[in-house]
Amino acid sequence: MALETKKIAVAPDSEVARVLEEAAKAPFLVDVNGSIYRVYQVGRPGASTKRTDDIWDGYDAEKVRQAVAETAGSWADLDTDALIAEIYQAREDGSRPADRP
Repeated sequence: MALETKKIAVAPDSEVARVLEEAAKAPFLVDVNGSIYRVYQVGRPGASTKRTDDIWDGYDAEKVRQAVAETAGSWADLDTDALIAEIYQAREDGSRPADRP
């Protein structure tokens, strides 16, 4: 079931409208008590509504197939048990910088 996008009218002289004018310049994040929202302008009348952060923009399935074929088996010589042990050891040792929680 697809979610319906709700459209809300905002008075052009409101504080919300002034903040949203910034989205016309560049996308930004809003933090409301720990909940993060991405704000960007979808489009203007007569303008393209294509999002600039479209992850599929420029996708080429053939290039992906070629990259998979070229890298297939490239880790075949790894000792997976040793790799897993190293990961667990890094977790035990604490691999983050001391100034990062």
